[in-house]
Amino acid sequence: MNVMTLIAAILLEQAAPPIPDTQYEPSVAHPFGQPNPAAPAELAQFAFFAGAFDCTDRRLGPDGEWVEFPAIWNGHYFLNGHAIQDQYWAPGFYTTNIRQFDEAEGVWKVGFFSEPGYSNGIWTGGLEGEDIVLTRPLTRPDGTEIISRLTFSDISDSGFSWSGAVVTDAGARENWTSLCVRRQ
Repeated sequence: MNVMTLIAAILLEQAAPPIPDTQYEPSVAHPFGQPNPAAPAELAQFAFFAGAFDCTDRRLGPDGEWVEFPAIWNGHYFLNGHAIQDQYWAPGFYTTNIRQFDEAEGVWKVGFFSEPGYSNGIWTGGLEGEDIVLTRPLTRPDGTEIISRLTFSDISDSGFSWSGAVVTDAGARENWTSLCVRRQ
């Protein structure tokens, strides 16, 4: 091998980028990705979210009346199969969440982002019986301390139910529900 061939071979080897480890990300063969075998076993708790769902939502309006509307909620494995990312669309409102199990603390941490009118937050929690319950402490503008509680229930291969509630010293008041049926 002459010197020029050797130099070219060395440069080509150094210039080649490393192949990223993406085998558990969504693909043609696995449109919602796959769980990574190295991920925490708790990832299976949110496995139901890998898919596409048509939802019927109800939200408590400022006038105390419930308003019903359609929504779409889709989820897929994320971070090469170590977490779940979901996206939610309803008329005039859309969100994304990243659901990752914190092994050191033994809890789920869910990062939430929404538009329009940017908002965000982190809910924590885990299994309570057959439900997944996540909470986040909040302070209202008047200084009142509350808990935002999100509950996934009736989890099956065909869908799930979700509810949001405000918890105060006086008790819990549901303010949002979602009944989601698997489309894919």
